[in-house]
Amino acid sequence: MAFNTENRKIADLYQRPCRYVIPRYQRDYVWKESNWHELLTDVKFTMQAKDKMKWSHFLGTIVLNDFSAKKKSEKIEGIVDYEIIDGQQRITTVYLMLIALYKQFKKIDSEVSKKRAEYIYSTFVVSLSADSEQIIMIDNPELDIDIKEIVDTSRKAKLLSKSNKMYSPFKYFSDEFESYDFNALDTFLNRLLEINVVEIISDQEEEIYNVFEVLNARGQKLKQIELLKNHIMKYIQPREEDFIDEAKEKWAKIIEDNNHLSDIDNLINHFTKCYIKKNAENANSVYKLIKEEVEIVDLAEFLEDLSEYSEAYSSITDTNSTDPTIEYFNIKRNQQVRSMLAAIRVLFCRRIISEKVYYDTFLNLRNFFFIFNATQQTSNRIDKMTSDAAYELYHSKSEIDFKFIMNEFFLRISEFINKDNFDSIFFTNQSFRYSTKDSRLKRNSRLVKYILVEYYKMTQSDSVLDPKQLTIEHLHGDNGYTENSLLSNLTLTTGTINSDELADKNIEDKIAILKEKSSIKMNQTLGRYLVGGKFDREQRGVDIRNELYEICFKFKKDLFGLCKSDIDQYKEIKNRIMGIPELEDLLYSSGKYFEEKIEKDPKYAVHKEKYYKVLYGETIGIGE
Repeated sequence: MAFNTENRKIADLYQRPCRYVIPRYQRDYVWKESNWHELLTDVKFTMQAKDKMKWSHFLGTIVLNDFSAKKKSEKIEGIVDYEIIDGQQRITTVYLMLIALYKQFKKIDSEVSKKRAEYIYSTFVVSLSADSEQIIMIDNPELDIDIKEIVDTSRKAKLLSKSNKMYSPFKYFSDEFESYDFNALDTFLNRLLEINVVEIISDQEEEIYNVFEVLNARGQKLKQIELLKNHIMKYIQPREEDFIDEAKEKWAKIIEDNNHLSDIDNLINHFTKCYIKKNAENANSVYKLIKEEVEIVDLAEFLEDLSEYSEAYSSITDTNSTDPTIEYFNIKRNQQVRSMLAAIRVLFCRRIISEKVYYDTFLNLRNFFFIFNATQQTSNRIDKMTSDAAYELYHSKSEIDFKFIMNEFFLRISEFINKDNFDSIFFTNQSFRYSTKDSRLKRNSRLVKYILVEYYKMTQSDSVLDPKQLTIEHLHGDNGYTENSLLSNLTLTTGTINSDELADKNIEDKIAILKEKSSIKMNQTLGRYLVGGKFDREQRGVDIRNELYEICFKFKKDLFGLCKSDIDQYKEIKNRIMGIPELEDLLYSSGKYFEEKIEKDPKYAVHKEKYYKVLYGETIGIGE
């Protein structure tokens, strides 16, 4: 292998004339206070332990690509450029610590401290080019302005603006050193510079990516998406600088589109379910599966498809989405259906399916999962069906093909829900209770409000209900986990009516006020549940439950008008003609009328001949 491995000290990394270049695909600085605290604590421990035991901190392995010779147009004479393959967070954080130390030495304002400050600045903060130009050592286009501002304000004793992206980590270290005297600062600096690292450098890009993978993949220390990034950047073809830069830009966009995810590995996991028929053994073996199933020559196409999918995935996981179907899945955090939702979104963006088919499908999926979740069933009962259907949908060729695949899925999952089960379990489901007096129920506010909004939409024909303007109101007073927390005792009002008009009123007065002042139609008819001066909460509960199942969240197992025999016949024909483009195209455009068209339409005579050869091995008609 053409790489060098050396044991280094932090001092060695920052005192040589170089720049550390952050690649496009990993420019974000993501370390938080817990990471800063851990590093700071380790250095301080060495200060205390130095005289008692031989102990030093190990910062880990830094993997660098020496690409100075390749980037001749950007080269600064006398400066070596190293692309950071692994170690950006550590190199950047230590750099901020060194600047913070420099700033505090200057602030002490003694001759010896000024000299120590200038030593830090000229040795570890900047590199000197052949033309005596001072070069900032971290080259990260996303943070260049911010890092330069930190250096500049520290040099001129000015205040750093809070809008600076690196304000928090730099302030953290600056605040720490504020109380240090010269001796404490000097000791800290020496201990910091003595920290051990293992440095691996190569000028062969493929080789250094291989080192990175070996270091990280075996122990699964990195996320699947990080390992996949390394694999793609190592092998993607053609190995031309412009093409690789374009690939890095695509990767950066994928990360940017999905940085709202709590675990970005979910994107890769769900994409793989759609892209590869074979399933990974578990979530930590998805990268391994991709390596096995996607040929190196196909990595460029894979990245292109992942880029397309990531945009769709970003859309269906957008926590600010106003689409009620996406909002529901976000509230419930239904992970298992995301692969399917994103696949459907991809087909819509490709214009394979129409807007109506797209929204009807999403709505029907939402309705099924609402009923499924309401009856408190576990997702593993339908996980495999969902995963298998997501793969078929992603690879579907036409809207007709999509409808057959989707309708078959609806027929299969319909077996898991029924009205009797819904009726018996609905009001025992704690997720549908709400009370501000009980912390377990207070967290249900989003789901309860969502259900009521969707329920009230059924009669709200002339105005739009804005959930942001509505609050949940208890008709009978809120008293914790009792019948008063059930949906049958809840309604929605504007915040003004809720606080100003309804507070401390009895239920008859509340209903009268809502009838007069609420713009919600169902609020205006709540009086029908007042019987003999009492509110018939039980009957309202029955009405809500029935209308949720039959109207509001009605699931249609035959959404596209296809029965099981239609689907079975279609699948049989599809399997027979696989690999014959003309017949496949006709099937995808005609669906269940495929054989009828072949038999009766003269313009399909050639198709007819090919089809009958598939069936019988000779040219004969169906009826012969």
